[in-house]
Amino acid sequence: MDSIMSQVAHPLNSAKRSKRKTFILLAVVAWLAFVNYWLYFYRNSDTYRETSISSIYFDESKTEPATNNDESKEDTNAIGNDLVNHVSFKLLQEKSGIQDIRGVDSHSTNYNKIFKDHDVNSILSSLDFRERCDLYFLNLYASDPNWYINPNEDLPVPMKDQYDFDRFRHDKMNEVKEEIAKEKNIEKDDVPEDNVVEERIKKKYQEMWEVTKRTEQKSTDYVSHFRIFNKCFITADDHDQQVKTSRYVNQQKKLLKSIEKSVGADGFKTFALSPDEERVDSKSFDSCAQLESRIYPWLSPSFPVYERWNGKISMTPPVMSKYVKDKRVFKHTNEKARNSRNAGTKYHSKLTGGKNCFLNNLKNSMNGRGIVLSIGDKHVDDTVRLIHLLRALGNTYPIEIVYNDDISKETKTKIVNAARSGDVALPSSYHKVADYFTDDFLAKGKLPPQEVWFVNAHNVIQDNYKGKFHGFANKFLAALFNSFEEYILIDADTIMVQNPDFYFNLKGYVAKGAYFFKDRTAPQFRQVSDGVFFKKISPSIIDSAMFDIPIITEHTLQSSYFDGMTHYMESGLLLIDRNRHFNSVLMMMQMNFMKPVTSRSYGDKEIIWLAFATNGDESYHFNKYYAAAIGTLTPDVQRLTKDGKPKLAKEICSAHPGHISEDDGSLVWFNSGYHTCGQLHKVNYEKEAEKQSRFTQFKTAEQFRTFYEEPLTITHAIIPPFKDKLETLCENTIEEPKEGWTMDRDYCNSYMWCAYSRIGGPTKDDTDNTQEGQVFKFEKKDTELFKFYGDVWVGME
Repeated sequence: MDSIMSQVAHPLNSAKRSKRKTFILLAVVAWLAFVNYWLYFYRNSDTYRETSISSIYFDESKTEPATNNDESKEDTNAIGNDLVNHVSFKLLQEKSGIQDIRGVDSHSTNYNKIFKDHDVNSILSSLDFRERCDLYFLNLYASDPNWYINPNEDLPVPMKDQYDFDRFRHDKMNEVKEEIAKEKNIEKDDVPEDNVVEERIKKKYQEMWEVTKRTEQKSTDYVSHFRIFNKCFITADDHDQQVKTSRYVNQQKKLLKSIEKSVGADGFKTFALSPDEERVDSKSFDSCAQLESRIYPWLSPSFPVYERWNGKISMTPPVMSKYVKDKRVFKHTNEKARNSRNAGTKYHSKLTGGKNCFLNNLKNSMNGRGIVLSIGDKHVDDTVRLIHLLRALGNTYPIEIVYNDDISKETKTKIVNAARSGDVALPSSYHKVADYFTDDFLAKGKLPPQEVWFVNAHNVIQDNYKGKFHGFANKFLAALFNSFEEYILIDADTIMVQNPDFYFNLKGYVAKGAYFFKDRTAPQFRQVSDGVFFKKISPSIIDSAMFDIPIITEHTLQSSYFDGMTHYMESGLLLIDRNRHFNSVLMMMQMNFMKPVTSRSYGDKEIIWLAFATNGDESYHFNKYYAAAIGTLTPDVQRLTKDGKPKLAKEICSAHPGHISEDDGSLVWFNSGYHTCGQLHKVNYEKEAEKQSRFTQFKTAEQFRTFYEEPLTITHAIIPPFKDKLETLCENTIEEPKEGWTMDRDYCNSYMWCAYSRIGGPTKDDTDNTQEGQVFKFEKKDTELFKFYGDVWVGME
């Protein structure tokens, strides 16, 4: 606490030298002025707009349906609406130094009950972190002894894409006319657009809006429960967290006490449990399982089955040092975070009987670094090729394949053979790159064998929730139930073109412990209201004050997702250090159950990084470059203007989004396998050969088949220009591309994307909207290695 705080906390109660006396008096006066400013300003203002019909989703000038006043809820709503503007919360937010640019704040309704029964300052100035945790969950039990978060609950999203009343009115007009016509036994065209129609449309709008508000508030409640439980009970044994939260609470108490004394108040109310809270016997909780099962009812408190490549089975996470000798596997990117894990004092909560949760035990059993992927039987061919590639890359990190009881013995056998066999033939292209590898690359005359484990997560899921885990959800199982502290999570068709050690040494990963990559900036858009939803479920001002869970900042909000771009993250490869981010991984898992979340993300992509932000964890890093098109430049002679001049923009048409390292400009990885076209079994080769709008050197279906089956040739990469959503279309008068990305549906089963190094030019109104992107040309060594890796992956002899 600063010097002013300490002096305010000690009144002028003794005669001292004149200069010191004057200084202290001035400090007190200044502090009193500051406090009075807060008291006046924040008691007479609302920083955040309430959720109403004319909320942030709407143009308030639009017509609104009439609102209903439910007097039975008036007291609770008043408490909820006033809470965020309470002077103490305002003061603490200001003292945090975090600029709040969200424009909306939504908090758990559980706080409404807590602060209906307790004065804000009685809690903030009296309770330590553990006591606040217990109070929060005690009130959930007091409100409903049978409370739990149901992953199967249907949270309807009736207005995700339709918040504007005029648009709603237009879309519903025919429906309402048909209803009235049926009621009156007349033709629809005979129904006038009168007040009867208008009022019915307004009623429907009101009903849908009320459903939307309930869904969003439930989402806020559930996510609040997740992040508070995880911080209170899962990472509560973390030494650094204990030190930080203790310091935070103590400074908070000192600040509020100094205000209390400075303004001459009679004192804050003494904290005491309310009658409702006293009804719940906190001594009756004998373990964490009772509380944990309310937050994670889908979770069976048992570890997955870990099966080594040789068939040996472990019922707990394996200690990798028994099987792997490479010291890099056991290096910790952040030693402080690793040493802090499970190093705090024993956490004594009345609601857990002072015992660990299952997830504590899972967290504390993590060890080493490795590569993780989630597959089913249909991914076996890509997985075999991936393992061949990892061997060619000289990988020494263990690999864990996480599955949900859905891979066969035959699949495992194929993978083990790929990982351990000495019969993997090197392609002829190896001779051109042999000098780039170390002398021990082919130790014992074969590529390095891989330490492969199969992790069956089936038994960690309660039977009545097993249906929730399929498709993309299995990726979240892999993120949570692998045994590593730090891992590279990849898809089966991901192509790594660097030794895995390269990824763990990326500067952004070392700094933050979570490293993500951006997707293409293709001109595909979402409702801006999607971003507003995530602002609403993100940590609130009250979460920050009560539990030191910071609100999200520009770090998150500046992303193009919040600007309305459909795709922001490419999730085919990512890195996470769970010593620093275990709770954010848990948040991913939970958010995947929520329809209001999944309806705003294509598969797993946006859920991953938004789970971090929603957890109040902005210690993640995105590679600064958006995805590139990789391959070969289209020859200039195939890109001529009407008057026969080469176009200024360079073009690459490719089915593969690639990623360029911000550290050194190298190609890091790409997606969709190594075949030139990753849609081999879906392509109509005869039809595509007839098009002749590009790839004109191939005339027949067979030639196209051969071309598509070959490894992608990589000499260049293009990252198209991108400013923001509003400037993705640059019409011009000189025949240059108007968009950075276009999909050519004529090729690779409509999966061919063309990228351009520049867009725009002179316009009809005598302006110039040119935007420049970036072209990367790879060195001879790189292209030779890409050729070798491609031959290994495809299996060319």
